[in-house]
Amino acid sequence: MQHDIQSRVRVYKLLEECQIDVPRYAVCDRSDPNNMPDFKEHEDQIEINGMTFIKPFVEKPVSAEDHNICIYFPTAAGGGCQKLFRKIGNKSSKYCKDVNSVRTDGSYIYEDFQPTDGTDVKIYTVGPEYA
Repeated sequence: MQHDIQSRVRVYKLLEECQIDVPRYAVCDRSDPNNMPDFKEHEDQIEINGMTFIKPFVEKPVSAEDHNICIYFPTAAGGGCQKLFRKIGNKSSKYCKDVNSVRTDGSYIYEDFQPTDGTDVKIYTVGPEYA
């Protein structure tokens, strides 16, 4: 089971198999150069294999070991990107006003942004004995 939770894609699939709700998402898997996804980026949206995500949306590395997550904001809201990372001192994120394009250097999961009214919500692991 440890191996399964190191891939966000496998975790989402497992949750779906157990009929647990997950956000609407698409996987942009660039690991096989012979099978690249159909990916298009526009000013305030991206398209992955026919699915459209309008900013704000979340970009997570497929590897659950990589905690560098980005939230991209629409131009009308000032644009930019909030970069989330493992806590360093008292910081766990940084706003980058000039970062408006998604990363193209690896495989990512894109999902709809779930507004929390400024509350930081993190769930590391869920199971019968640990949460």
